Amino acid sequence: MLIEKFIEKKGGEKVGIMGKNTIFKIFRKGKEVDLMKLKHLVWIIVILLTLALTTGGAFAQAKFKWRAGSTWTPAINLIDSDRYFVKIVNEMSGGRITITHHPAGEIVPAFELFDAVSKGALEGGFDWPSYWTGKNSAFDLLGSVNFWMTPQDYFTWIYHGGGLELIREMYGKFNMYYIVTGMTPSESGFRTNKPIKSLADYKGMTLRTPLSQTMWILEQIGAKPVKIPGGEIYMALKLGTIDGAEFSNVSCDWGMKFQEVTKYWNVPCWFQPASVLGLMINMDAWKKLPDDLKAIMEAAGKASAIWSNAHYNWLDIAATENFIKKGTIITKLPPEDIAKLEKMSVKFMEMEAAKNPDYKKVVKSMMTYLKGYAAVRDWQGEWAFGRNPTIYPNID
Repeated sequence: MLIEKFIEKKGGEKVGIMGKNTIFKIFRKGKEVDLMKLKHLVWIIVILLTLALTTGGAFAQAKFKWRAGSTWTPAINLIDSDRYFVKIVNEMSGGRITITHHPAGEIVPAFELFDAVSKGALEGGFDWPSYWTGKNSAFDLLGSVNFWMTPQDYFTWIYHGGGLELIREMYGKFNMYYIVTGMTPSESGFRTNKPIKSLADYKGMTLRTPLSQTMWILEQIGAKPVKIPGGEIYMALKLGTIDGAEFSNVSCDWGMKFQEVTKYWNVPCWFQPASVLGLMINMDAWKKLPDDLKAIMEAAGKASAIWSNAHYNWLDIAATENFIKKGTIITKLPPEDIAKLEKMSVKFMEMEAAKNPDYKKVVKSMMTYLKGYAAVRDWQGEWAFGRNPTIYPNID
């Protein structure tokens, strides 16, 4: 097929392009010129234009490889929420971000994870916020609170009561972003080799616990609190280095084989009605992510938090039965002793709020939520979750 197109006709001069299959010729003043070089030039221009137009999408298709450490060893089932979050993000991103999960000790020890993420040695680290009270006492409230926050209370406060903003503000002081990825039900309580039936029984006992609030209260009643990583508790109990310990929910305690090294289980767990778990993210690494990958990680955090709470609730059914079948003896503190402990917990809050503005800010935010929700809990009666505090700290 012969195609002829006249582009210009000037002064009797005919300039045009003719083509037959792949042969291109130009006629100018009766001269024929081969257009192969021109054809190559056109293709180069097309390629350059295409690259220029698609440069904006190149960033969105960049791939990211992250390493995330953890405060949990494989024997601690709190690691389940870490892995669930990683699975969701890796799948939802279609491989554009790949997070590899590293249990405690694989890259850094549990209690060195905070600094590793803050300084950028790792992009992320799964944690329990209250481990970091040595950095800022406000962290003591962000993982668990004596007497106050159940899982549902934490969920409500975090996502609607300003809690998430406060959590991120505290981690932000250390060059980190934070995503909540897990929520445990109530802890078991202290597991010991000596029965605890009253406050007097605590006297002289060496007990493992990490919350500063709990440690202070134990000191007031004559106990000796110590803070050691979860992975070291079993051996400390076995060797008699400590008289008892608390760690997490029932299924977690069973998986850590505390039934082999303790005889008694003291309830209720007044000191840790819930535990918030999450992912510390190096701020520089976070800022490099495009908005859609950030959105995937935010959504994955919420999904993982909800999933984990149901997961641990379900596992606690069989774990409770297992402890009882094993012969573990359950002891309960009387209501009058619980009331004394609650007053002490409030006293600690007042003292710490007077020393640390950040702690005070978080306590006041939690109190605003708890006082506001109290009327709802009252009319819900026995179908309500959690409990209303019987006393609040006196904080301006």
